[in-house]
Amino acid sequence: MKEDNEVQLNQTTDYALRILIYLGQEKRVVPSSEMAKTIGRSQRYLLSVARKLKQHEYINVVFGPAGGYLLARPLDQIILHDVIVLMEGSTAVSHCMEQEGHCGEEKPCILHNMYSSLQAIVENYLRNLTVDMLINHPTGD
Repeated sequence: MKEDNEVQLNQTTDYALRILIYLGQEKRVVPSSEMAKTIGRSQRYLLSVARKLKQHEYINVVFGPAGGYLLARPLDQIILHDVIVLMEGSTAVSHCMEQEGHCGEEKPCILHNMYSSLQAIVENYLRNLTVDMLINHPTGD
């Protein structure tokens, strides 16, 4: 739970997205050491993030001397919403938007409607944003 910065993604999610983007840009098997150096995190940390991405079939591992990581899905089939939910557990902008909401369902808090509107915008945006769009159309063209 993120009490102080509810809208901010955690670092693990940020690096999961960076891994997917980097692999999508490279379009080849990338050694973990190269990826760690380019992304700017320790190899050990990136391996732990990559493990989760592999378990959920976003990336594949190639073993051997020329081994490394590569994408397991086409770029246009990697939806940011799905990756964020995988890494974060949800995209809730506030406790009010979680299934077991912070405020009661019978009498929602005064901010509930505002959070609900913001949640709808965030959900719609992330459900329609793919890694392909980030790489090939970064300005939304």
